[in-house]
Amino acid sequence: MIRYIVLPICVLLVLTACTNRKKVTYKPSGYLSGQEQEWVKREIIRYVAKAPRRVTGDVKFDTAYDEHYTRQLEGHELLAYYISPENEHFFLIARIAPSLEEKMVATGGRMRFDSNRKLIEYEEVFRTWKLPRPLLKERGLYLFDLLVKGQDLTPYYTARAGFNYIEFPDENVFFDKESRMWKSKQYGSVEEMVYESRDADSLSKKTGR
Repeated sequence: MIRYIVLPICVLLVLTACTNRKKVTYKPSGYLSGQEQEWVKREIIRYVAKAPRRVTGDVKFDTAYDEHYTRQLEGHELLAYYISPENEHFFLIARIAPSLEEKMVATGGRMRFDSNRKLIEYEEVFRTWKLPRPLLKERGLYLFDLLVKGQDLTPYYTARAGFNYIEFPDENVFFDKESRMWKSKQYGSVEEMVYESRDADSLSKKTGR
C-alpha cells in the first residue's frame, strides 16, 4: 500500500521540478515591461555602445554626445535579462557590428541599482566576437546562462576557443569596474587600442611599410 502512495508523490515531485525549470526564463519581458527595457538600455548605452571617435572616459557623458547615443539606442537589442533573488541584474545586449555581411556583437554583464533606480554597480563580463545574427543569439544566450549560473567562462576565451565566442577579456584586455570600461594593458582604453591599430595600418599603407 505504501508503494502505491509513494509512487504518485515521486511522480508529482519530478513534474514539479520540471515545471520550475521551465519557469526559469531569460526573456527580458519576463522581468521588465517594454518601457523598463528602454530605460535599462538608456542607463547602459554609454557603456555598451560605440563611442564617438577619440571620446573615452567620462567625456562620453557630456551633453554634446546626447544625439550620438540616442541614435545608438535604436541599434541595440536587449537579448536576455535576469534578476536574481539578491536583486542582481544580468543583461545580454547586442548591436550590429561593421562587416561585409550582417553580423552582431553582444555584451554580457551584471549590475545593481539602489532604491532610487540609480546604477551603483556595473560590470561587463564578456564581449563576443562578431557573429552572424542566428549564431550570435545561440552562443550569446549559452554564455549568458553560464554567467547567471556563476560558471567558468575561460574555456570560451579566444586563447582556447578561437574566434568563436568571447573576444574580451583576454590576456591583454580586462574590464575595469571602477571606470566601467574595457582597458588594454598596453594602450589604456580599448577604444584607444583600436584607434592606434587603425592609425598604424593607415600609416603603413601610406608609407608602403
